[in-house]
Amino acid sequence: MMASQELERIWRSRLFYHLDGLAMSGVVPVLDMTGLLEEVLQVGGDVDELAALHGANAGYLNVGLRMLCSQGIVEALRGEDKITYTPLKTTDVAHWAQHREAYGVGRKWLELVVGSWNHPMEPFSAECAWVLDEFLTMRETWKELGLLPEGAPEGLAQRMTLHVEGAMVAPWLVTLGTAFGTDPMMTTGDLERALTKLHPTKQEAWWRLSDALGWSGTELGAFFVERAAAYGVTTSYTQTFLWAKELLLGDGKWLWRTEPGEAEIHVDRTLNVWGSGGAHKAYFKHLDEVVRGVFDQPLDSQPKGLCDMGCGNGALLLHLHEFIARHTLRGKHLDTHPLMLVGADFNQEALVATADHFMHKGVKGHFLWGDIGDPDQLALDLFEMHRVRLSDLMNVRSFLDHNRVYNVPLVHRPEIPTTTGAYAFRGQRLKLRDVEQSLKEHLMKWSPYVAQHGLLMIELHTVDPMDACALQGKLPATAYDATHGYSDQYIVEIPVFDAMAEEAGLTMAPEVSRTFPSRLPATVSLRFFRA
Repeated sequence: MMASQELERIWRSRLFYHLDGLAMSGVVPVLDMTGLLEEVLQVGGDVDELAALHGANAGYLNVGLRMLCSQGIVEALRGEDKITYTPLKTTDVAHWAQHREAYGVGRKWLELVVGSWNHPMEPFSAECAWVLDEFLTMRETWKELGLLPEGAPEGLAQRMTLHVEGAMVAPWLVTLGTAFGTDPMMTTGDLERALTKLHPTKQEAWWRLSDALGWSGTELGAFFVERAAAYGVTTSYTQTFLWAKELLLGDGKWLWRTEPGEAEIHVDRTLNVWGSGGAHKAYFKHLDEVVRGVFDQPLDSQPKGLCDMGCGNGALLLHLHEFIARHTLRGKHLDTHPLMLVGADFNQEALVATADHFMHKGVKGHFLWGDIGDPDQLALDLFEMHRVRLSDLMNVRSFLDHNRVYNVPLVHRPEIPTTTGAYAFRGQRLKLRDVEQSLKEHLMKWSPYVAQHGLLMIELHTVDPMDACALQGKLPATAYDATHGYSDQYIVEIPVFDAMAEEAGLTMAPEVSRTFPSRLPATVSLRFFRA
């Protein structure tokens, strides 16, 4: 029998709690071991003063305390460029604090299994078995204490049990999902085929956990197994969560100690791409409608082609090429008006992947190194290498502008900032007004190149912690803030982003722009800008 809509809603909420739990399990034990957490729960304090007192990096400490804000554990008071956190003296918070040591089990588990999804045939270690036993025993205690929610969690302590559950199940789900491939596991047979790719000791351990959670042979278990890819992006940042100790208390440049050209260490990029693939495809159909409007115009007024800055493996470019060829006026005239496809990326491995993807599909493209923060250099290289002007192309990109290297603003911003985010650069806490001005100046750099044919973009956003707290279980705001905050990425609220774009001289086409979910606060936007 199919699960009811109400059950599916509860289960989907649990998935979001699981994602938040990955981040909470990595960070809360670090805040606790320093005494910082207890001090904030008792008396609070100014984030810069707390950092100085405990020898912490204020930028990353601010990220951690904002996570607690989004969970409804503390509140933030912002004045000019100061941020003060105050405790919420409620019985709910006190109950959570009484059981918070459970996050340590989640962290211990993540320390043992990080990266294990890339080695499914390695045996299940004795250390992993001990932590699994510890979790299952702790879960029995939770059951006796009434902390295991039957439906939606009632209070912070019940939510905490779902957080730790998320830390335990996420590595399993991505291991099974990636072992199965790019398609979701839809049947019991699919799950069994995925399990054959795992070492027998891991198969046995999985069934122990699955039985304890009530997942084996149930609709509940099938729901989460089918959605394994939804865990991919957050799980890909597990190592960053585990480095919370180094980031908070050590070298603020910890994630950036690699040499130029070396692989990034803060994220498992292969897992990240696998997890994001399905989610990003869900937005492609909305991009299609904008692209149709552009490439149904008179041929002489159309752009020469598309430029995807941050092309990844080229999936978006190839999708749009196929859509234009099949569903637009331009597609009927590609013999006389060929479509130039340009993929640019900061990562050389991504350019190789894009070139291979294009070759496999039999599509011609041009690929070059590019930096989202330096469109002038991209324009120069594109013209010198391919004799095409960047402004003659329609610029498209997805989930990229927030992932740029921070540039100190050239101009002081006198306006009081409206963003509530927690932003850091190599451990330093960034002033909110500077983050807003830096975004404005970043978009101004692109303005000359999108005046004629526009900039079509999908972007990720944060939400106010008060909204995140009110919407617990409806969006994984805490997970987003942690993954991006600890890796020096700058997700701002949608209204803030739109305001900075307007100040930068970009005009949004409201008829084709949208947010996901459709009502604010939302965490994803689709925008079509022209200068």
